[in-house]
Amino acid sequence: MRKGVARDGAPDLVAACEAARAEGLAFPAVWTHLLQFHPLVAGIPTHRIDEDGRAITEVALINGRRIVLNGSGYVLE
Repeated sequence: MRKGVARDGAPDLVAACEAARAEGLAFPAVWTHLLQFHPLVAGIPTHRIDEDGRAITEVALINGRRIVLNGSGYVLE
Protein backbone atom coordinates (compact mmCIF):
# COMPACT_ATOMS: atom_id res chain seq x y z
CA MET A 1 0.00 0.00 0.00
CA ARG A 2 1.26 3.46 -0.83
CA LYS A 3 2.17 5.61 2.14
CA GLY A 4 -0.72 7.71 3.38
CA VAL A 5 -3.41 5.97 1.32
CA ALA A 6 -6.31 4.48 3.21
CA ARG A 7 -7.55 1.20 1.81
CA ASP A 8 -11.15 2.07 2.67
CA GLY A 9 -11.27 5.17 0.45
CA ALA A 10 -12.50 3.09 -2.48
CA PRO A 11 -16.23 3.47 -1.68
CA ASP A 12 -15.82 7.25 -1.65
CA LEU A 13 -14.00 7.13 -4.97
CA VAL A 14 -16.79 5.03 -6.53
CA ALA A 15 -19.37 7.47 -5.14
CA ALA A 16 -17.49 10.37 -6.74
CA CYS A 17 -17.41 8.51 -10.07
CA GLU A 18 -21.12 7.81 -9.85
CA ALA A 19 -21.88 11.45 -9.00
CA ALA A 20 -19.85 12.56 -12.02
CA ARG A 21 -21.76 10.09 -14.21
CA ALA A 22 -25.06 11.45 -12.86
CA GLU A 23 -23.91 14.92 -13.92
CA GLY A 24 -23.37 13.64 -17.45
CA LEU A 25 -19.63 12.96 -17.51
CA ALA A 26 -18.60 10.07 -19.74
CA PHE A 27 -15.87 7.65 -18.69
CA PRO A 28 -13.00 9.49 -20.45
CA ALA A 29 -13.74 12.61 -18.38
CA VAL A 30 -14.13 10.61 -15.16
CA TRP A 31 -10.80 8.92 -15.88
CA THR A 32 -9.02 12.23 -16.56
CA HIS A 33 -10.50 14.23 -13.68
CA LEU A 34 -11.00 11.65 -10.92
CA LEU A 35 -9.17 8.40 -11.50
CA GLN A 36 -6.01 8.80 -13.56
CA PHE A 37 -3.83 10.24 -10.81
CA HIS A 38 -5.74 9.05 -7.74
CA PRO A 39 -3.43 7.22 -5.29
CA LEU A 40 -5.77 4.21 -5.04
CA VAL A 41 -5.68 3.53 -8.78
CA ALA A 42 -3.21 0.80 -9.76
CA GLY A 43 -3.11 1.13 -13.53
CA ILE A 44 -4.85 1.99 -16.73
CA PRO A 45 -8.44 0.96 -17.46
CA THR A 46 -9.19 -2.34 -19.14
CA HIS A 47 -12.18 -3.11 -21.32
CA ARG A 48 -14.05 -6.33 -21.97
CA ILE A 49 -17.39 -7.65 -23.10
CA ASP A 50 -19.35 -9.62 -20.51
CA GLU A 51 -21.33 -12.79 -21.16
CA ASP A 52 -24.42 -10.71 -22.02
CA GLY A 53 -22.54 -8.70 -24.65
CA ARG A 54 -22.27 -5.53 -22.55
CA ALA A 55 -19.15 -3.37 -22.59
CA ILE A 56 -17.42 -3.33 -19.19
CA THR A 57 -14.64 -0.95 -18.14
CA GLU A 58 -12.52 -1.87 -15.12
CA VAL A 59 -9.98 0.11 -13.14
CA ALA A 60 -7.75 -1.88 -10.77
CA LEU A 61 -7.10 -0.50 -7.30
CA ILE A 62 -4.05 -1.02 -5.09
CA ASN A 63 -6.19 -2.87 -2.53
CA GLY A 64 -6.95 -5.65 -5.02
CA ARG A 65 -10.47 -4.46 -5.77
CA ARG A 66 -11.74 -2.88 -8.99
CA ILE A 67 -13.98 -0.02 -9.96
CA VAL A 68 -16.26 -1.38 -12.66
CA LEU A 69 -18.38 0.65 -15.06
CA ASN A 70 -21.18 -1.49 -16.39
CA GLY A 71 -24.52 -0.65 -17.93
CA SER A 72 -25.88 0.40 -14.53
CA GLY A 73 -23.07 2.70 -13.40
CA TYR A 74 -19.94 2.46 -11.29
CA VAL A 75 -19.62 -0.34 -8.74
CA LEU A 76 -16.85 -1.64 -6.50
CA GLU A 77 -15.92 -5.27 -6.96
